Amino acid sequence: MDAGQGRGAALARLETFYHKVPVMLHSVDAAGRLLSVNARWLATLGYGEGEVLGRNLGDFLTPDSRQAFREALARIVAAPGHMEVNYRMVARDGRILDVLISGTGECDAAGRFVRTISAVTDVTERRRAEAALAAGEDLLRMAFEGASEGLCIVAVDGRFLRVNEAVSRFFGLPRERLLTMCVGDLTHPEDRGISPRLIALALAGKREHFRYETRYVHASGREIWGRVSARLARDAEGGPLYFICHLLDVTESRRLAEERALHTRTLEALLRLGRMREASLEELGAYALSQALSLTGSQAGICALYDAGKGGFSLLAADPAALAAFGLPAGAAALSLDAVGLFGAQWETLKPVVDNVAAGPEMAGAAGRKRRSLVVPVADGPGLRLLLAVVDKPEAYGEADVGRLSLLGEGVLGHVKDRRREADLERARREAEAASQAKSGFLANMSHEIRTPLSGIIGLAQMTLGQAPRQDLREHLEMILDSSRSLLGIVNDILDFSKIEAGKMEFSPVDFDLREAFDRALKPFHFSARQKGLKLSLRLEPALPEVVHGDPDRIAQVVRNLVGNALKFTDRGEVAVTVRLERPGDPLLMTCSVRDTGIGIPEARQGELFQVFSQLETPRARLYGGTGLGLAISRRLVEMMGGTIGLTSRAGEGSDFRFTVSLRPALEAAPDREGRDKPATVGSFAGLRLLLAEDNQVNRLFLKHFLAEAGCDVRLAGSGGEALAVLGLEPVDMVLMDIQMPEMDGLEATRRIRGGAVGEAARGLPIVALTAYSMKGDRERFLSAGLDDYVSKPVDVEELFLVMRRVLERTGRGATAVAASRPEPMDMAYYEKRGKSEFAREICRLFLEESPAVAVALEMAAGAGNCRAAGDQAHALLGMAVPLRARGLAENARRLQAAALADDVAACRQGAAKVLEDLSELQRAVRELLAGREPGGPPPAGPS
Repeated sequence: MDAGQGRGAALARLETFYHKVPVMLHSVDAAGRLLSVNARWLATLGYGEGEVLGRNLGDFLTPDSRQAFREALARIVAAPGHMEVNYRMVARDGRILDVLISGTGECDAAGRFVRTISAVTDVTERRRAEAALAAGEDLLRMAFEGASEGLCIVAVDGRFLRVNEAVSRFFGLPRERLLTMCVGDLTHPEDRGISPRLIALALAGKREHFRYETRYVHASGREIWGRVSARLARDAEGGPLYFICHLLDVTESRRLAEERALHTRTLEALLRLGRMREASLEELGAYALSQALSLTGSQAGICALYDAGKGGFSLLAADPAALAAFGLPAGAAALSLDAVGLFGAQWETLKPVVDNVAAGPEMAGAAGRKRRSLVVPVADGPGLRLLLAVVDKPEAYGEADVGRLSLLGEGVLGHVKDRRREADLERARREAEAASQAKSGFLANMSHEIRTPLSGIIGLAQMTLGQAPRQDLREHLEMILDSSRSLLGIVNDILDFSKIEAGKMEFSPVDFDLREAFDRALKPFHFSARQKGLKLSLRLEPALPEVVHGDPDRIAQVVRNLVGNALKFTDRGEVAVTVRLERPGDPLLMTCSVRDTGIGIPEARQGELFQVFSQLETPRARLYGGTGLGLAISRRLVEMMGGTIGLTSRAGEGSDFRFTVSLRPALEAAPDREGRDKPATVGSFAGLRLLLAEDNQVNRLFLKHFLAEAGCDVRLAGSGGEALAVLGLEPVDMVLMDIQMPEMDGLEATRRIRGGAVGEAARGLPIVALTAYSMKGDRERFLSAGLDDYVSKPVDVEELFLVMRRVLERTGRGATAVAASRPEPMDMAYYEKRGKSEFAREICRLFLEESPAVAVALEMAAGAGNCRAAGDQAHALLGMAVPLRARGLAENARRLQAAALADDVAACRQGAAKVLEDLSELQRAVRELLAGREPGGPPPAGPS
């Protein structure tokens, strides 16, 4: 290859390199025209080669860069060499690029300028970073200087290197002065050891960031507090540079904290003074004076009590220095009224006297220094006054000191007044107790006299209703029953209100099942709700525990009051009871809401609802009746159970009454659900030999009727003496003992039975009281006499049966005295005794026709997790179970309804399984009954 070919190849390689190198390159002539550009130049700026070559480079620069380019080009043409200039170029798409053009002039052999060859570097991002850095530095400088809190840089030797305006304001010194000072120059003398110790720890690398509060001295000389947060900055080699510090003025917050602490000490002193009920007057005075000195920062003081009867002051406590300061003789025990003038107090107007600059001979100290004083007179009527005087406080006395001495003086006077009233209070207490005893006796007698005939009326009405009377008689009996229960409700309200007013309302907290308690409370209202065509519903939220500890009877009493009112004032729609857990824990807080769609209550009258004997407008009272006690009693009961009660209501749109009660978690583990789900059997006392001691003939009649229906073998006695005579002739398994009977009452008869008057075998005989007494202490009186339990009159038969069964099981006689039998799926004997067997069979046939479809629908709903559909089927089954008197199915259907209302899928499925099991058993029993067999018995014999 010859030399020409070699140079050509080299030029070709150079050309290739020029166009492919990843750096922007171009060349321009002396006029600034572009002679060449490489591919990177074109790609970066987005131009085509034909758009560029031959054009002036200035065409691709921003206007402010073109003049700089012309000047630079002229210099390099005149003196070819190397040059770097910053320009701003414009890309084809309008982007502005910051570039650095590094060019070298090229000349020919004759030294004439030919062109410049330049490399173009895009420095746009670098310029942006530099601008951002500069802006950040400006921002930091502005933040440092303009911060409302102190910022400073301190050298390791404590000198101020840089401070902002807030630091200057904190110390009250100009910035220039601070930069000539050290931190120690401004630190309070007592706190100067704090900073050097922390600086030494930081320099040693043990604690490079520290915080502390310390005192400084302001330029005015006053004491100020600062909270310092400092961090040591180090250089790249780890050497200490300086401390970056944040300084916060906490003078005011410290002052407020000291005031709060002083306020707390004042309250504690007043509380302790209030508890000193057994202390003597001298002890009260000494304590009040000691606290007066402590709370005001004084050195000495005097506490004196003015007695109008004695015409002067008695010194309760005094310091010799204070006596001397006020010119009084040392060791004085009393002061004449004239001595008040020595204190400078305006005694008649009871104004406190503050003297912060007194300097007379009587107030000057041994060295002639000025002494401050404060004298505060406190009065409670013209004949009872107290004087508190203090001296020698380092700072000036103020209004806060006057207030504290006044409170201490009032505390002492309060004790004095209390002691003077003790005799009057004791006499009033004795009179009130006598009146309360008379009232309690009257209420007890009234309770007995009203409840005893009511018990007979209600019992006979129930007994006659059970004999299937004709329709008109049934209606009359039901009206009698409703009227009797209304009268009983009025009596109960009056008695309950009297108990509350006398502070004798009893609470009997026990573990109880919430669902069972609410079901029992609502049970009496289902019939009246159906009569009015209303829906009465109950929903307990799943979060509630099943068993809690509290008084279920009092809770049920409040629920009955609210639900009864809701039903009374609602003519269409529903009454919905919702119970939820407001706050878990111990104690837990339960909320119960009773919502109705009734007539509502005007907002202006709602404040009157919970007042005693309060009813709304007269037309409403005439239409709906009532004593106006129910809500007042409910409010008091709820408050006594640690809760509140209130309502929201609008006239014509219904009301929502809500109350809360505080309950404890169950004290014992809840029994298993299976055991608690079994329906209680309240009857079936077959073979039980029972003595009924009751002097009221009507009560004997209906009680014997129901006891005999339950299978009891009943003996009767009309007095305690007759009861003892019967027991002496034949043994019995249980005694139902009326408390108030002629000749010998039930308590005396019980004591004699327990004492062995009718034989040793009868000492442990179960005895249940039947009583119309219901005042506080009656239960304890009955149990202390030897009774096992008691039932209040009017007697609820189901409650009586429950108490009887409980007592029999507790005394160990249940297994032998009561025929143990598994609850039957249904109770057809109810209809047979009333001559309605054919009617019962018709119900059974309808049940067999309709129940299979409901069973299938329920099984499908439970499988699909459709709670609403499952609840509908449970409602349908409940309507079938009640006519058949199928208690087990009815109870489980109600539980399934509750689970469906709560939208609890798991509980719905579990409840559906139990309902389907009960339904299957009931269907089997019904088929056997219709086939002519006893349910569970063998099939009838067929033809041989």
